[in-house]
Amino acid sequence: MHDDYDFTATFDFSDSDWKAIDQALALLEEKFAMLDDIEGEADEGDFPFDAAAEAYTRKAIGELRKEWVHFVDDSWTDLDEIRGHLLSIDQLRPRLRRLRELCRRGQANVHVIGSEAYDSCLSGQFTLERLGKGERLKRLNEMSTEMRKPHVKALLRNCEDTSLVDDERDEPGS
Repeated sequence: MHDDYDFTATFDFSDSDWKAIDQALALLEEKFAMLDDIEGEADEGDFPFDAAAEAYTRKAIGELRKEWVHFVDDSWTDLDEIRGHLLSIDQLRPRLRRLRELCRRGQANVHVIGSEAYDSCLSGQFTLERLGKGERLKRLNEMSTEMRKPHVKALLRNCEDTSLVDDERDEPGS
């Protein structure tokens, strides 16, 4: 095999497919730009919005609406705003679910094809070791194993594609 070998990607997307995907992502980013970029934990004093809080909110708004006259000038209990928030959640949630599923499938595929590429490289290393020529790959494998997650990018040159080297931890609970 030569460096000019005409290999193809695992997924046979055409250039126009990639362009359409990039345009769709750009449109999503543009349309979702109005969403706040909230980092970390909720501010002190904020109540967590979990399933129990959502159930309460959905039941409470019905009761609060029955007594709406008490909230006409109450900026802290704006019934229309509460209903608007719940409507936004209802509209956003199914779309986020679809995006999460796409991300999950994408990450699963990155993991599978990356594992296949890694296994193939190890197979090549073992073949070269049997021929007495695998020492360089063996050292490289040992270095990458030792530096497993946070520093593995240091092994790659700046110009090399690092898309398969995730910064995120894959271990549960991390």
